[in-house]
Amino acid sequence: MNLDKVAVSRKQISGEVPMVVAEITDGCMYSGLFGSLDSARMSAVIEKLTYECESRCINLVIIDLGNVDAIDSAIAGQIIRLGNILKLVGVSTIYCGISSILANTMVTTGVSIGDVRVERDLKSALTLSYRLSGYKLIKNAE
Repeated sequence: MNLDKVAVSRKQISGEVPMVVAEITDGCMYSGLFGSLDSARMSAVIEKLTYECESRCINLVIIDLGNVDAIDSAIAGQIIRLGNILKLVGVSTIYCGISSILANTMVTTGVSIGDVRVERDLKSALTLSYRLSGYKLIKNAE
């Protein structure tokens, strides 16, 4: 493994949108946020995720917060606002991976999650997304 390339890659990531996006089924997308989120980075997340949902005709998105290092009250509010923005354009949202620290920040600062769907982890969020999308998981008998 070339450590010079790893260092460059990490340096490039710091200025980019702190997220990954992948379509997991027809109409369902996964988005994992990572690192420390500030207002500028969160604005970029909102813009990119909204664009991806519209351009790919997505109707359900899983937003994984399991790799988010730290947020403040303003960012906690923006995370919930993201779900509301997506809802207005016809996209349902499932949040997952909210750590106890993130949950404490959100509750302490009075961020209202309203009718937001929240699942404990990605596995639970995927199971719910399959059900909501009309898929049925069947255990292979082999």
